[in-house]
Formats: sequence, C-alpha cells, structure tokens
Amino acid sequence: MKLNQDNAVSFLGTMAHYAESLAEKRDFTALLRYYEDNRGLVDKSDEVSAGSILRHVAQAHASLSDYPLALRTIRLAQNIVARHGDSELLAEVFMTLAGILREMGEYKEARVAFQDAESIFRRNDHPEGQCLALNLLAGLYFRQNDFSNSLGVLMDAIEIARKIGDDKKLAYMIGNIGRIYTFIGDFSEAVKHLTMSVELTREFNDELEVGRSYLSLAYVYIQQGDNERARDTLRKAQTCLSEVNSPRDEVILLTYLGELDYRTAKFADSEQNLLLALRLVDPLGGNSSLAGRVRRHLAELYLRTEENRKAQRYLSAALKMVCRDENSVEFGALLKIKAALADVEGNREQAQNSFDQAIDVLGNSGVRFEKVEALMRAGCAQTFPLRRRMTYLFRAEEFFSGNKIPRRLPEIQRLIGSLEPNESGKYTIAENNSVSGEAGGSDYLTANAEITKFKSQLPLIANADISILLTGETGVGKDHMARHFHSLARPDGPFRAINCASVPETLLESELFGYRKGAFTGADSDKDGLFVAANGGILFLDEIGDMPLALQSKLLGVLEHKRVTPLGSTKEIALDIRLIAATNCDLEAMVESGQFRRDLYYRLSGICFKIPALRDRKEDIPLLLEHFMMKAELIPEGTKLPGEMVHQFLQHPWPGNVRELDNKVKRLEIMTQLVAEGDLVELARNMFSPDEDSKASSLFERVEQFERDLIVEALLAARGNKSEAARILGIHEATVRTKLKRYGISM
Repeated sequence: MKLNQDNAVSFLGTMAHYAESLAEKRDFTALLRYYEDNRGLVDKSDEVSAGSILRHVAQAHASLSDYPLALRTIRLAQNIVARHGDSELLAEVFMTLAGILREMGEYKEARVAFQDAESIFRRNDHPEGQCLALNLLAGLYFRQNDFSNSLGVLMDAIEIARKIGDDKKLAYMIGNIGRIYTFIGDFSEAVKHLTMSVELTREFNDELEVGRSYLSLAYVYIQQGDNERARDTLRKAQTCLSEVNSPRDEVILLTYLGELDYRTAKFADSEQNLLLALRLVDPLGGNSSLAGRVRRHLAELYLRTEENRKAQRYLSAALKMVCRDENSVEFGALLKIKAALADVEGNREQAQNSFDQAIDVLGNSGVRFEKVEALMRAGCAQTFPLRRRMTYLFRAEEFFSGNKIPRRLPEIQRLIGSLEPNESGKYTIAENNSVSGEAGGSDYLTANAEITKFKSQLPLIANADISILLTGETGVGKDHMARHFHSLARPDGPFRAINCASVPETLLESELFGYRKGAFTGADSDKDGLFVAANGGILFLDEIGDMPLALQSKLLGVLEHKRVTPLGSTKEIALDIRLIAATNCDLEAMVESGQFRRDLYYRLSGICFKIPALRDRKEDIPLLLEHFMMKAELIPEGTKLPGEMVHQFLQHPWPGNVRELDNKVKRLEIMTQLVAEGDLVELARNMFSPDEDSKASSLFERVEQFERDLIVEALLAARGNKSEAARILGIHEATVRTKLKRYGISM
C-alpha cells in the first residue's frame, strides 16, 4: 500500500519516536534492524523526522565502533535538519557529529561541532543542552592536553549547571575537574574532587560514571606511588564497570592494571593485562590515542624486562598512531622510551637527543608528572655526564617534594644516593636490587648517645651466631650500619646485599638461593645465589618486610640448617654467613596480621635496634654535614663549617634522613658548578624553603617555640660554645644565657 504525503510524514514521526526509545535503551542492534526494514522511506524523505531517525542510526553505528559509517549517516542527518533552521534537534545532531569525530581522532573538526552545538542551544534558550555541550568540549580540550581551555570551558558549564540546579551534571563535572588537577600535577586537589565525584554520582546509581571516577582516582594513586590503594581502587572500578558495556573503559582499566603491575615488578601479570587490552582496543577502530597508549605501556614493560626487540616493535607502532593523533603527552612518553632504548644499545647521540626532546615535549604539554618520569629516566641514563644526571634527578626530587608526594621521594633519593663512581672513575647509577663487594673499614658516624651505645655492643657479638635486625625510617642508614658491622665481624669476607622490595617476586628466589642450568626457562647456566656468594661474610637483606610469605618459609629453613639448595638441584651447600636484616615496616604488626611469619621474625631479631630518625638526633647533623662536604671536596679537610650553614641544615626536618642530607650536599656540589657567583652559605640558603607548619596555637606560643628552636640549633651549630652561638644569632652572650635559663635549656 502506497503512503500519501501526510501519512508518510505521520509514519516518519512515529518511527522517530520509536528509534529514540530504542536509543535510550541502548538497544542499537534492534534500532539498526528497524531502520533497515524502513530504510526506503527514510532515505527518500527530507522531513525533520527523517533527520532525527538518521541521528539515532549514526549513534548506533558509533556504539558498534563503525565510525566511518556513523560519520556518513550523521552528515546525511545534518543536511536534512539544517534545512529547517537552527533547532534544538540540529544542536543534537552537531553533538552526535562531534562525538563521532572525537572518537575518530579528528579533534579540530570535533571542537567546531561542539562549539556549533553550544551556540545553537544558547540561541534556543536551552541551558541544559548548552551545559552538556560545554562539558563535552572541555573533555575534548582535556584529550588534547589543553588544560587551561578545558578548565575555563568547564567552569562556564558549572556556572550554568548551578543556575539550573542540575546536581547530576555538577557531580560529573566535579569529576572532570579532578582529572584536570591530576594532569597538572595537583594530586591532593585531584583526589579531593574525584572522591567527591564518586560519592555524588553513586547517589544517581550511575555505575559507569562511578567506575570512571574510580579509574581516574586509581590513576592518581599510581602516579603517587600508593600502589596498594591504587589496586584496591581499580578493583572497585572493575566492579562498577562489570555492570555496563563500555569496551573503551575496560581497555583503560586493563591499561592501568598493566602499568601498576610493571611498576610493582609483576611483569607476567602486566603482560597479560596489556595484551588483553590490545585485543580489545584494536576492534574499536579509529581510536589511535588509546590504542597507542596500550602499545606504549607494552613497550615500557618490555624495556623493563630487557626484551628490547619487543619494546622496539611496540614503540614503532605506537609512534605511528600517536603522530597521527597529535597527542603530545603520548608522543613525549614514547620519546622517553626511545631514548632509554638508545641508551641501552649505546647510541649516545640518539639517546641524548631523544631525552632532550621528550623533556621539552612533556614540559610543553603541561602534564608535569610525565615530565618527571622522563627526568628520572634521563638521570639514570649512562649517556649523560654526572652533572647533568644529577641535575635531572634533583629536578624530579623538587617535583615530588613540592607537590607533597612522600611515597615517591625515597625512590628518587635512592637514585641520587646511589650515583657513585665506578672503577674507571665514571659515575653510574648502582643497581638497587643487589650490592656486592667489600665493606671493610666502614664506620658509622654519630654523636648520638643511643647509637653510640649500640655500636659499642657490636664488637661483643661479632663472633656470636646471632642475627641482627635493624629498623627505622627510610634513609637513616641501616645499610651503612650493616657495612659497619661487617668491618668489625668479618672484614676479610664478602659483603652481599639485596633489596627485597625492588626485585620481582619471580626473581627473588633465584637471586637468593641460586639455580642450576635448566632449572627453569632462561636458566642457560649455573648461578650461585647471594647466600653462596656471601659465604664467609655478611648477607644483608634490606626491606625484609616485603619478602613474599612463600619465600619467608624457605629463608627460615636455610637459616635454621645453615644449608641452601639451589633451584633445580638436590645438593645442599653448607653456609657460614652472618645475616643482617632491615626494614622500615612494623614487623610485629605484620606478624599479628599474618603478613610476616612469627618464627622467622624471632629468628631474625636476635639483636634488634631501631636507628633514630635524623630529626631526633640533631647532634649528628653538623658531623654528617662536615663529612659529606669533605667527601664532595666542597671544603678542605679540617676546615670549620660556617655557623650559618650548619644552622640552615639544623632547621630542616629531614624527612628523608641521612640519605636526604647526603643528597642535599650533592645538590650543593652541582650548584657550585652551575653558578658563577655565590658562596656556600648563600647557595645552601636557596635549597631550603621556610617551614610553614606550626603546632603552636597562639602567636605568643609560636614566637616562643621559634626562639627556643633558634637557640638550641645555634648551640648545636656552635658545638655548645655560647659565645659562638650568640655570634650566629646576632645577640649578646648574656642574652643567650638568660634565654637558656628562661627556657630550662642545659647544654
């Protein structure tokens, strides 16, 4: 039966309503089937209803990742609807068009389409649509790392949402603000806004948006080095996303898991997650940015596992995608990997050029933490001279310190502290996982009564068959105390050490116990473990609290029987070693929670000593400062340090302890080479920022506390000499004595 014109228009209107209902249900397969059944009527019409139907059909094609067909369909809808003027439907067509172009990586055209949609909504006095268009435009700027424009547009959208009382949109946009703060490196603000977004969007039962906020929050935790919280948050994201069908978000989830896994040395898990992400992302088509990101992380994984050919293959593929997509962050991150590969292969010129380019590109992108990752990698590169490497690492340290990211500070401070000259005099970054060599003659410098007392006991137990457990904060010198004991107990024997936290679980067993050829894939020859290598000397197990429970059992057996059996062997090797373990964890609490074996704890803690934090033994600061200054050849041996400089060092809280102090002196050494003028006192002053924290509640209490601290620190700097302390403070000696009596200070 032929439809007349009026009936055809009426039927198209009915079709449009039905197509809209299917689109709202996200039943895109049924929508496309319905369209194909009535395609002849729709394609021949230029009625507004036909344009509405085609818009929904384009959405259906886009949901199935057929972006070329979606683009052709939405263009047809645009041509039809535009003939009828600037209607709200035309604005919605432009929104759909912009979304398709965005997923195809056509960001410039997508931006224009979003702007057209916002203008039409505004002319039609439709604030809800205007707000949505601005929010999506902000998201587009965000994808392009244009954070300034993104934040500006987002603020306009928030203002509209507040006026119309749209709490749901406000909740979503608060999450977007959190994402912007993430990429500009303000992690505390990012966590605050993303946490708020989770709480608000959960009220609307939007599992997809809650899951996305969890994803963004987990990403912040990954960059902060809060790995346990990151993994827990990713589990929450996975729970939410399992309720919806969003392949793109699933790829992002797997990519974040892969990154977290290789950062925590779970390389097999990382490979599994990233390869699964790759299988899911490629059928999405056109999304070169996301596909390139997955390949970038695979390249990073294989670089870390020294599978350089695989790393190069994924790097090349990612570079092609990212260059098409013009994503500066991804491009800079890939240049960092390219530079690291060139450094490994000994291509010095290419490594230097790529590192310089990566740092410039990432600096211009505004994503500060990615730039810091490039600085750290450049600081570890063999291709650069000492001064340049130290400069890179200090710039990275400034970011972690200035942005209050304490979990990453020990990592960078270890890198700075491990920069040591090799036999040829060339400076290299020492491996964190194991240390070998002799440690004879190593003293532990201290003026602290508690440490001095412990040191005096060490010769008495030098020949005793008893283990030593050293505890204390990161950087207090637990490894140095172990070397000091070696110089007393077995100076002629080997000293071997391993950081249990920095070696992958799959490798730690073979590193400790050794293996025989053929014991596992890749075991091409026999290898003695560190227990055998330390025979006749000292074995130092640092960060013992991070040892997996399965290995704790085997370690206990070795310590009890004084014998070790390499992997793949049935022959036991007799051991004659002294064991020293160290941790910054609370092992007693870990025992109670089941994270550490009770019997092993008792075995390790025959002699247990907690090394005080440097802030609790300020009397050591002048002594250590003088030692490190002479070691760096900043002052001749026997030269007295300037009192003001000692005073500056005494004022600092030293969260990184002795390692941080050593690194400050290394920074001072670099600064003296970089500046033409300025004495050591002035350069040291520039390294420290005033401490703004104060526990005092009133102005009077703050002034009193400040005065008391100044006097104590001046006396420490003057080694107890009151007239010298008065000179440092710029006051009369009688005033110093009066203040000492007033505050009850005896020194």
